[in-house]
Amino acid sequence: MKKFLSIFLCAVIIFSTTAVTINAEEEQRSPSFEWDGHPLVFIQGYSGPALIRDRDLETQEQVWPLRPGNVVKMIAPHIPDIISSVIDYAKGDTQPFIDCFREVTAELLDNISMNPDGTTKYSITSYPHYVTEASVEYINTEKDGDYLPLTEGEFIEDLSLTIPADRIFIFNTDWRRSQLVNCEHLDSFIDEVLEYTGSDKVDLYGMSHGGQLTATYLYYHGTEGKVDNAVMNSPAIGGTSLVMELLGSEPVEFNLSELARFGSIMLHMEIDLRWLAEKLPADLLNSLLKSAFNEVLLPYAVNFGSIWDLMDTQSYKELRDVYLDPVENADIIARADKMHFECMPNMSEGLKRAQDAGVNIGILANYGTHLGTGEKIDSDFIIDTVNTSGATVAPFGQRFPENYEQLNTTCTDPTHNHVSPTRTLDASTCFLPENTWFNYEQYHTQTWWDKYTRNLLLELVLTDNIKDIYSDERFPQFEIAQAPPDGVYVKFTNESSGYYNEESNSLLLRNLAGSSIEIQSVTVNGKILRDLSEEVRLKEGEELVIDFDPDDGLVTVETEYVVKGIIDSGVYKRTLYFSPVGK
Repeated sequence: MKKFLSIFLCAVIIFSTTAVTINAEEEQRSPSFEWDGHPLVFIQGYSGPALIRDRDLETQEQVWPLRPGNVVKMIAPHIPDIISSVIDYAKGDTQPFIDCFREVTAELLDNISMNPDGTTKYSITSYPHYVTEASVEYINTEKDGDYLPLTEGEFIEDLSLTIPADRIFIFNTDWRRSQLVNCEHLDSFIDEVLEYTGSDKVDLYGMSHGGQLTATYLYYHGTEGKVDNAVMNSPAIGGTSLVMELLGSEPVEFNLSELARFGSIMLHMEIDLRWLAEKLPADLLNSLLKSAFNEVLLPYAVNFGSIWDLMDTQSYKELRDVYLDPVENADIIARADKMHFECMPNMSEGLKRAQDAGVNIGILANYGTHLGTGEKIDSDFIIDTVNTSGATVAPFGQRFPENYEQLNTTCTDPTHNHVSPTRTLDASTCFLPENTWFNYEQYHTQTWWDKYTRNLLLELVLTDNIKDIYSDERFPQFEIAQAPPDGVYVKFTNESSGYYNEESNSLLLRNLAGSSIEIQSVTVNGKILRDLSEEVRLKEGEELVIDFDPDDGLVTVETEYVVKGIIDSGVYKRTLYFSPVGK
């Protein structure tokens, strides 16, 4: 439930802020390498950390995440009014809904209100807050695992196979506050971990908003010699246009079909719910959401320093003077200005300084999906690809021209090929071109269901084996998402994912689904590649090799398939793109 809630809350900002059988070795979760010995500090994403009011007093209570029982208890008396107000809204009378939503929200969110200067209205502390209560071992034994991250619980499980549980520390901070404030809290926490464990360095892992915090920390403290490995998974380094979409004057246009798919993947469900979402009244729901946000949630959101850090700089310039008062909100503005005009525009230089000081940095980004609000921006559904990586991307749905030459603004080596196989992304402009990996069509932070990114992250976090994108041929800079809901994986048999060379003469199709699939057709550049009139069924993990000799240029492979279960699902398509090596 928390995973689904995080998706929705992220969308509305205030609430969040998701045939040959494969070798058994590939499916083992236990890493095949040794830990580098450094304690690991895990930094959660937006809205993940728990917030406690009046800690250590008789009035102590957890005010975030909202406990389901308390939410039901608060909302239940309002259900008749909610239903009635939505009916009125559909008829054109919006005020009853806004009044009802405001009353419910006040009960739910008053505890996490912030003052206009960006300080907390009540006595709020994140939990765990101190190193003595932050280890996975302590949380498991003393708190029954209640405060472990839920979004990537499998990550903690995998880590625990290699690292002692008392050397994995969950860093929680007040996610409502500016990253500049959180950065100093993280710095103090790292000092505590070093003293507590007797280690000379720590490893850092930050996801999403936690990835932005990791980057901010490295910008300001990366040369101090406290960090060995720093890994950022889907980091919001440059913010996200999603915030601009929600705060802008135009109504949001969430694609409910894609939102339903995103939610099912966040919950690790292979059931495709897009058909259900398509039956919902999209216009009404989008209008309700926009009204609820503008009229009720916005007064809470504008006092969250973190909201302004989560904007891209252009959006911040446009919205700062619209929503922030230069006197009342002066402290929020000062911190946000520093983030947007000092830290963010110089992030590449800051990360390079940290590298030069000995920090091994890895950034995992995703691309190939439009923004969750329906805006046609290349993203991982939550964060723009350009903001999470610094890459240059083509307009969504378009490709670079055939004669495109990579810009090489950050990577200046002309022998390096940083153009994606889809010819939609130029990684030569990334914050760190040689240390950024991309996964095509993977949703935001949903890396742990995908064996490729799972293994890459484990190597990056736990070892010093991978220094850059050339260190290990198992982990090329560009890959294709391989989670079960992705259905079919395709590659040329003698080349890494997404590319082919002059010796390529066959395609490999692998069933990623958790049950059998039946291949209906394989189309290459608009032409049927193979007659599949006879049934071609692949069990989970099985592969099919098809002869094909590509011509020079972009190759488009479209696979139609049916997932075979107790009840056969509909026909699904997956379209993937391949380019010649080095082009």
